[in-house]
Amino acid sequence: MQLERLSVYLRPRGGWEALDLGFQMARAWWRPVWGTWFAVYLPAAFVLHAIFHERLWIAPLVLWWLKPVFDRFVLHVVSRAVFGDAPTVADALAAWRDILRPGLVAGLIWYPRLSLARSFNLPVWQLEKQTGGAARSRWAALGRRMRGYAVWLTIVCLHFEGLVLLSLGIVVALLAPAGGDVAFEFSELFKGSGGEGRWGWFDSACYVAAVSLVEPLYVAGGFSLYLNRRAILEGWDIELALRRIDARLGLAKAAAAACLAVAVACLAGAPRDAAAAEKSAASEIKEVLQAPEFQQFRDGTRWKYRGEVKREDRDPAAIDFWSNLGALLAQISQALLWVLVGIGAVALVFLVRRYLPRFLEQRPEAYHPPDALFGLAVTPESLPDDVPGTAARLAAEGRIREALSLLYRGALSVLVHREHVPLAEGDTEGDCLRAARKALPGGAGDYFARLVAAWLGAAYAGRVPAAGEAEALAREWGPHFAARGGEGAAA
Repeated sequence: MQLERLSVYLRPRGGWEALDLGFQMARAWWRPVWGTWFAVYLPAAFVLHAIFHERLWIAPLVLWWLKPVFDRFVLHVVSRAVFGDAPTVADALAAWRDILRPGLVAGLIWYPRLSLARSFNLPVWQLEKQTGGAARSRWAALGRRMRGYAVWLTIVCLHFEGLVLLSLGIVVALLAPAGGDVAFEFSELFKGSGGEGRWGWFDSACYVAAVSLVEPLYVAGGFSLYLNRRAILEGWDIELALRRIDARLGLAKAAAAACLAVAVACLAGAPRDAAAAEKSAASEIKEVLQAPEFQQFRDGTRWKYRGEVKREDRDPAAIDFWSNLGALLAQISQALLWVLVGIGAVALVFLVRRYLPRFLEQRPEAYHPPDALFGLAVTPESLPDDVPGTAARLAAEGRIREALSLLYRGALSVLVHREHVPLAEGDTEGDCLRAARKALPGGAGDYFARLVAAWLGAAYAGRVPAAGEAEALAREWGPHFAARGGEGAAA
């Protein structure tokens, strides 16, 4: 391994700092990293969605299971870029045979695929080319201090991927044009874009975008943890420091050799001084240790048992001073505590006397149905006995707006007088529609939504429906509201 070609500053790092280095590497080489990812991931996504277009939810599931395959291409790019040889997208695709072996099939089986340290284990398979028991032993040796960070990386990236997916849905739901009801319902995000709660094409597009944003960062973070652990175990930083010293002293080797030859020639006839030679070696070692590479220090704290301190070794005056000071502080703290308890008790009595009677006097008010909504009378007395029949007759006479108004008023009367839906005179049509969907069964709620849309179009937009459509609404009114309407009128 050519450590001198490393394009990152290598030193022992903590787990979180190593993860941050991985994210920085992905950002620095974003063109080949994401370019290679898109080159292998997007075609696979298109093919799978074309195959499973009738059951679209299968395609994202297969893409999720095949993530280790796509991760290998990202790891290939990052591992080459770290050593100063960042490949292009074409180079990465051309090396697919070396990238996909060994361990491709083993990485897709149950336990390795669901391992929470998958990004940390992948370099052992792909870069070190180890499989079977050798790979497991290597994982155990490397993961003693870094596996926990790899697990947290998986958990955080999983949540971040879900957050991106949810955010895309929220943005589209907020920016999409709405009909009569413009209020944002959070539950709509979980119903799917395919209709009737099914997974749709928009959901797949959001999933592909979320995975494409997070997965390269996940692979780069896992590789950085692996690189940091190897640097710690194998002393890469020390080796690099020694190589820098050797390179710095390389220019002086020829001159040193010449000087050494002259010194040997001059001292050939003199007796050797062992003490002087030992002193010279010690000075050379001291000079080497003064290099900047060996001037890194770390402060640490360590508990050490000092044993029992003998009483006679203590100063009596100091003992009396600290004892008296401790007793004084204890008494002051006790006095302050009792003062705080007294203040709290007085405050509690004051609050109870002031607010408890008011709280006990509060009673829920009885619901009183409104007499009118949006200027429309909704009392049972204001409606005819046969609401759908009267509306059908009005529609047949060409009085479409009056027929829709009668059906709308009758439905509102059922909601406030029979179903006791809490509507107020200041509520809008959208408020009534949301309250009706919660109070009515599915079929009745859908019918009420169509009735509201027809009434809004006729009343505010001048879009009067045809007589046949109004008569159809009148015929459907009975099964949903007639029984309730009769009871409401009787009440």
